[in-house]
Amino acid sequence: MFYLPDEADWKAAVARMEKAGYEPVRAFNPYWDKKGKTFEDPDGYGIVLQNAGWSA
Repeated sequence: MFYLPDEADWKAAVARMEKAGYEPVRAFNPYWDKKGKTFEDPDGYGIVLQNAGWSA
């Protein structure tokens, strides 16, 4: 999970993933599809780029 609160940064990160040949997949939890994109790494693990901030 990577939180990218700035929309331009998030779009750039998604574009880099897609340019590298990764296609977005449906997240295991639909919550992450609302403001994010999920990609699978070579081992099959989901990597989420979330367009939101993190607060503890």
